[in-house]
Parts: sequence; C-alpha cells; structure tokens
Amino acid sequence: MQVFANPASHNPEFEFFCGNRVPCFENTRRFDFVAEALRGAGLRLELPAEFPDAALLAVHSARYLDFLRSAWREWQASGNEGDAFHCVWPTHAMRRDQLPENFAARLGFFGFDTGSPLGPGCWQAARRGADCALAGAHHLIGGGASAFVLTRPPGHHAGIEHFGGYCFLNNAAIAAQALRDGGVSRVAILDVDFHHGNGTQEIFYARGDVFFASIHGDPSTEYPFYLGHADERGSGAGLGSNLNLPLPAGAPTADWVA
Repeated sequence: MQVFANPASHNPEFEFFCGNRVPCFENTRRFDFVAEALRGAGLRLELPAEFPDAALLAVHSARYLDFLRSAWREWQASGNEGDAFHCVWPTHAMRRDQLPENFAARLGFFGFDTGSPLGPGCWQAARRGADCALAGAHHLIGGGASAFVLTRPPGHHAGIEHFGGYCFLNNAAIAAQALRDGGVSRVAILDVDFHHGNGTQEIFYARGDVFFASIHGDPSTEYPFYLGHADERGSGAGLGSNLNLPLPAGAPTADWVA
C-alpha cells in the first residue's frame, strides 16, 4: 500500500470549547501516533508532489481559497497576536452575496465554530494535505491498488466555502473529484468519523456521480448538530446518493459494524 503523508508543523496552542479555553485537540501528536504505527508495519511515508490549485477550485469557491491564503497575514496586519478566532457570524437571515472587507467579519463569514484556530502555517498545512489527497487519487488512477493518506489538519467538516471542526480543505472531496476527473465512473466516500462529514455532504448533495455515506453520532446531540440526519438523502440529481446512518449515544460496536 502506498502511503502519502503530510507532517505539518501546524500546531495550535488552544481552542474554545463551550466557552472555555482548552488545549487544542487537533495537534501534532495525532499524526505521530499513526505515523509510528505505519512505520512499524513496514510502510514508507512518501511526501506528495505539488498539484495546481485547479483541483481545489473544483471543490471550493475561489473567494474562500483567497481568504485562507491570506488570512494569517491579514490577522497579523490588523495588530493581532496569536491564532485567529471568530467574534461574529452571519445567521441564515443575513446576506452571503456581499463579502465584507473587514477581516473579523470575513473570518466569521467563512468559519462556523471557535474550535478551529487559524494560525501560522495553517494554510500551508491544509494545502499540502490536499496535495496528499490528490497524490493518493492519482496513484489509483495510474493503476495502484490502494493508497493511504495521512495528513492533518483533517477535512470532512470543510464545505464549499466554510471551515470548522479543525477542517479547512476537504481532502476526501478533493480526492473524489480528482478520481471523477481522471475518468473513474464509480466513486464513493465512506465517512466513519464519530462526527458527521457535513462539508463533504454539502459538496456532493446535489450530485449523483459521487455517493456519500456517513456513520456518526446522532446530530441531535453530537457535533456538528445541524446536518447528518437520516432523512438527508440528497437533492436533484443527487437524490439517493447521500446516506446518513446516525447512531444514538451508547450504541454498541455490534450496531456500528452492522
């Protein structure tokens, strides 16, 4: 099995959880733990080649990518120190066709929680993570039997133009789109993270060419709360290509396996 890895230096110090400042759960130890297991199994971690931005634009909006590229520089230029956090968010009744010039407003425009600190190296880490996903997809297109992508920050909460849940670029969606563009007719994403992959669902919800299935904690009690219910089956051409399997708290392993 071919392994593509992104040993990013992106390492936020803290996040806010339920109003409390806590150590950031998404840190370098997550990468190190898996990398050690892979090396112990005799697998070699390969750094990916760099891919053009066109592959990202097939999944994310141009204005969102422009924001992520410059966000840390703008945050510093505004006289701030440390990682960038939100202070305002638009509600459903507010406009999204007008992108604010104010940086704090744009930070809330594109982000949806206080658990995703945006700091130095964040964009570079996310961008190299996307390269890992693309390398894995192209390895399969070229005839490879399988690929394992080890990268952080993660991706499945990132949507067409929003970040949250530690996710900035949606690696799974970028890989799936690359497979489709590479001529693969049947592509499916199976998301087994405890939390629903709301960003991935949004990206493919109205499309029938990529099947998305997610097994996760019931969104009525678990993050990200606002998507992931069983009645979300896709729309338009994507109707029937979205499968959510929410499990109640305390569900035993046997239920998850079934």
